Amino acid sequence: MYFLDPFQAGVASSLVVILYGIFYERRIPSSTSVLFNLMSFLVLLASIDLVPLVFLFLLLYVILGYVIIKAKIKSLYFIFGSKSFGSLMFVLILGSNNYFFGIYMPFSVTVSWIIVAAVVHLISYLVK
Repeated sequence: MYFLDPFQAGVASSLVVILYGIFYERRIPSSTSVLFNLMSFLVLLASIDLVPLVFLFLLLYVILGYVIIKAKIKSLYFIFGSKSFGSLMFVLILGSNNYFFGIYMPFSVTVSWIIVAAVVHLISYLVK
């Protein structure tokens, strides 16, 4: 017996990541936080049904994040921080269940992600 179905659990976990980013993550996320987000993102990619082109696009996102961590380019850590990552999770989970966002082309994922991430970063700015 489970209390949440997979969709509800996915939405709840993405909201937890977003809230963590808003209330606890500093201006520049730590490399540990970024690596944790990338590792959990690999689990998300394996658990939702994606078009192969979108999967490859998101896999490139993970690879780029790893390269940025290894190169220690701290000015780009925000792209992989909890607010941005949680926003992407939220878009993918809603899109995989045919809600507001489309996840069938990399462009639609990117536009949806930018909109949600902008709102989340604005909320974070207003809260702090």
